[in-house]
Amino acid sequence: MEIKEGLATLDQIVYGRLHFLKREQAAIVHHSQLGHKEEQERFFRAQHRAVKQVSDFYDQAFQWVGIDTASIFAVHAMLLEDIDFVDSVLELIQREDATAEYAVRCVGETFADTFAQLDNPYMQARAADVKDIYRRLIRLLQHGAPEDPLRDGPAILVADEFMPSEVMDANRTRLLGVVSRKGSLDSHTAMLLQAYHIPAIAHVDLEDRWDGHLALIDGIGHRLYLEPERSVLETLREQYEASGRVKELAYT
Repeated sequence: MEIKEGLATLDQIVYGRLHFLKREQAAIVHHSQLGHKEEQERFFRAQHRAVKQVSDFYDQAFQWVGIDTASIFAVHAMLLEDIDFVDSVLELIQREDATAEYAVRCVGETFADTFAQLDNPYMQARAADVKDIYRRLIRLLQHGAPEDPLRDGPAILVADEFMPSEVMDANRTRLLGVVSRKGSLDSHTAMLLQAYHIPAIAHVDLEDRWDGHLALIDGIGHRLYLEPERSVLETLREQYEASGRVKELAYT
């Protein structure tokens, strides 16, 4: 058994198998074989589809967790249609004979870096929102669809950081919890996970070798137990039950 320290978003306990999230993306070509107008039209088609998708996320979140949380995706829609973002993409396509994918990635990374370098932690956390929207645009341009990381059954997902749309795309009946090796408690992702009562812990130094192993998130202690002994599991469960804070304990 090993114990890792972190920052938990909810005072919940959850037990299950770790699954490391792997994001597959096709290679991005810099120079286009098409004309400027065709690449710009490709961008606008992907943008339109992306706005529709995040609008659907807004409707889902509004129905289940309320307008405050749903507003995350109103922000995403505004980012997708931001004049500076759009104009920068269109200008790069024209200036460098670039593909729409290349332009979106370059501009998206620049915008995300700008947010990440700000002094305000809340504004720093907006970098994840920018990453979320530009990755969605690239996936749509490449006609890709996110794979279901929970297709093999319930699991605690692990990644460097999670995007808000990944929470919405996930099968939440199988999403036991989330472990973020980086991430932020000020992020919109953390806000979504709290609203949906999904246990999560951030800033955990977790090596890839733990993929597939059993783990326990202790939200009160802000710890992640790796291959926990049964006695530890039972003791923590009793403590949570005594405090009235047991919300989910899943055995796999």
